Amino acid sequence: MLSEPRDAVEALYREVVLDHYRHPRHRVPLQEPDATATVDNPVCGDQVRVQVRLTGGTVEEVAAQTRGCSIAVAAGSVMTELVTGRAVDEIPRLRGALERIVEGENLSPDLDRRLRAFAGVARFPMRRRCALLPWEALEAALLSND
Repeated sequence: MLSEPRDAVEALYREVVLDHYRHPRHRVPLQEPDATATVDNPVCGDQVRVQVRLTGGTVEEVAAQTRGCSIAVAAGSVMTELVTGRAVDEIPRLRGALERIVEGENLSPDLDRRLRAFAGVARFPMRRRCALLPWEALEAALLSND
């Protein structure tokens, strides 16, 4: 288990989350996606549209267009980086790790630092769904492709 000092969590947040918010990756809509889903968070107004192109059981390409707070935009950007090139069956493990992080659980030090950057969200229960919304949209898109 890993318990990072609050200063380290805040530094990681500034480095990763704010960078992904200011410079989101994979926002350009895909041409001819295999699946698309849009998910809203009516509590805070965030909206995420995810498009996926699959090859076999692998995410070949993914795009996330997110409107909303810095956490939702950054989470969508990080998600696109983490799942591109991965097998679809690996995605629940990544989402589960993020869920545990935003709930305040300590995780192993080998967990991707881009996910660990969301540890500070645990202090703000109303913001937890903001971090998970892109993953909900991805899951909905993948389910619609079955």
